[in-house]
Amino acid sequence: MEDFFNEPLAEEPGMDIQRYVRGLLKRWWLIGLITSVVVLPWTYYVAKQPPVYNAEALISFENVTGAVPENLVQSRIMKLKSRSFAEEVTAELGLTLDLIQEENKPELQRADVFTLFSTTTDPLPGQYTFSFSSPGLCIVTHQGEYVESIPLERCIRDTISFNGISFMLHPQLAENRDKVRFRVKNFQGAVGSLVAKENIRSNRISNLITISLKDEDPVLASQTVNMLADVFIRKSMEIRQESRQFMRAYLDEQVALVQKELNTTDHQLKSFRSSNIVGLSQQTQETVDRLTLLEREVREKEFQLNELKLLIEKLDPATSEFETSLDIAYVYRQIASNTLFTGDANMAIAKQQYLDLSTQKKEMLETLPPENPDVIELSESLDIVVDDIYRLGVAKLKETEEELSRIRQNMANQQRKLNALPDEELRYIKLDRERRATEDIYALLSKRAKEAQISEAVASEYITVLDRAIPPSAPISSDKQTKALLGLLTGLFLGVGVALTLEIADKSIKSSDDVGRYLRLPVLGVIPNVKFDTYELQDSEKAKSISSQIVTHDYSPTPVGEAYRSLRTSLLFSKTIGPLRTFVISSVSPGEGKSFTAANLAITLAQQKSKTLLIDADLRRGVIHNTFACAKKPGLTNYLTGTAKIEDVLRETYVPNLSVITCGSLIPNPTELLGSANMKRFLERVSKAYDFVIFDTPPLFAATDAVILSSLVDGVAVLIRSGKTNRDLVRRKMDLFRNVQANVIGVILNGSGVEVAHEGYSYYSY
Repeated sequence: MEDFFNEPLAEEPGMDIQRYVRGLLKRWWLIGLITSVVVLPWTYYVAKQPPVYNAEALISFENVTGAVPENLVQSRIMKLKSRSFAEEVTAELGLTLDLIQEENKPELQRADVFTLFSTTTDPLPGQYTFSFSSPGLCIVTHQGEYVESIPLERCIRDTISFNGISFMLHPQLAENRDKVRFRVKNFQGAVGSLVAKENIRSNRISNLITISLKDEDPVLASQTVNMLADVFIRKSMEIRQESRQFMRAYLDEQVALVQKELNTTDHQLKSFRSSNIVGLSQQTQETVDRLTLLEREVREKEFQLNELKLLIEKLDPATSEFETSLDIAYVYRQIASNTLFTGDANMAIAKQQYLDLSTQKKEMLETLPPENPDVIELSESLDIVVDDIYRLGVAKLKETEEELSRIRQNMANQQRKLNALPDEELRYIKLDRERRATEDIYALLSKRAKEAQISEAVASEYITVLDRAIPPSAPISSDKQTKALLGLLTGLFLGVGVALTLEIADKSIKSSDDVGRYLRLPVLGVIPNVKFDTYELQDSEKAKSISSQIVTHDYSPTPVGEAYRSLRTSLLFSKTIGPLRTFVISSVSPGEGKSFTAANLAITLAQQKSKTLLIDADLRRGVIHNTFACAKKPGLTNYLTGTAKIEDVLRETYVPNLSVITCGSLIPNPTELLGSANMKRFLERVSKAYDFVIFDTPPLFAATDAVILSSLVDGVAVLIRSGKTNRDLVRRKMDLFRNVQANVIGVILNGSGVEVAHEGYSYYSY
């Protein structure tokens, strides 16, 4: 007990795996019940589901300039998954159609009714009926209201359109059915269903895209996949063509503007020449030519410098618009290819190293994961080369700016020479220079326009359907099995989870290991469950009936009797307990069996030829008089209050060497009576007359009588009901013994079904 009071105890000393296993085994019925509740309806649902078919198509990308960038493929996959593509496919294939099957008739497929069915993006939803009761006519109703009558021959031959739907009927439909009913679902709902059913993925090489779709109709599944592929290819070509046409139109417009400006400057120069006879000396002409060359060089270098500066700015994280490593790689390649580095050996080496390492990394990533050591080492080498390219680019910026400064200074010197010329010569020189500059711009734009024209005429990329989807001949066989197995695993997981949750939430003491783990007290004995036949009795009579039944009086070698004799041995011969003649038996809560245990323990002690006295100190609800079929009063309260003598309250029992004192009359202040001087004198007297004195006290949850008596006796044994007594409650109630220096000798574990060979006994409520 000293260890219990002085050593801190962990709230949860650790995970007891065996306890959780025992808890799962004990609740096997709950796991089975939850699993059945989940599996049975789920299996029924899966079994009732119609067969599902999977159709698949393969799109190929071929780029004449090299491999298709991975981010471009991912962008195309996003387009394929976009709602706009799904809306177009939903409309063209009429995926809002839902056939209503007739009872007691063969099931109709979509192809049995329509050879063509499509809708707009806003069809009128609701139920439609096509009736063929009138010869040669198809009578159409919507939501039970007449729409129109159409000649049947026309419905078979031509496309009929109304309410946002378009269709052609199957030629043999009217021969097999007198009417057909179908439902047009909400368009956006059908679009969402298509997006959910389609599966689009790319391979590692990044030049193939696989489109697959699952549907109950195999023909519709293949048609939907093929339509999705066709729409994607058509849209991709249209967007690319529009982009090229826009660029060509823009360049053509710029060429026309520059052409007009060139014509204007040419006309101005010719007019000036015709009205002014201007001749330039050889020295002046040379100055003009040098100034023109310098201006051209400045324009070229400024263009190259601005391009390089823009690329380097793209690498700044604070201003960069790029989000992928592929975009950044493109910037580094453009920096290395800038014409400012023409003839630069250092950049040429860095560029080649970058291309080689990039190719090696791409090939390596096709077979190895990014966290592979070889891939990491190669990435580090690539980072070094990238740093070199960036460093060379920054250095070239500074070098080019200094060179431009020198050229501009030279231009200023040449311009000062020309400024000294007469006005006519200056005007002529200005017009001539403007014409030459405009001519250079015109030549550059004409070249770009020609390139755009060639690019528009020659495709740089081919997108084709490599394998078109065909209607699958058989459903996905493993789909239902997989779903059923998933339901079984889900139910089992849920059942185990609930059982574990209940076990974790259960803070009751269940075994001797729990006593040692949470209380650090010795276990004096383990009493198995006892089964009493009280089912035909009223609740008020059950406690009386149970308390009158004892299990040790006839020396029978039952498991329960042997358990009490083992408890007696622990009390008499334990070296850790020491001499023990007077002791208290109490429990934490009502219904744990302390009175029954006290009576049977007293009998086993008396059977050892030891004079034993059993005292019912539960002055509120004593039951010992029921056990031994004697009068309740006079008893202990009568003796302590002085209304009866010791001889009046002592009663011999039919068990040799065993006497009892019942609780006696009810009094208003039992706690004060147990702590009185009369009680001390009483205990001194009976301890001299008997070998063992056992006090049966109220539960600690109900009263502190056991705590008061514990300071007067040799020891206290606390009875705990296995699987019922809360360990936190035990610890709080055990703290009551701290201030009175009581000797808590250990725990009696009652109602255990784990640590004994025989089970099947039940217990009573206090």
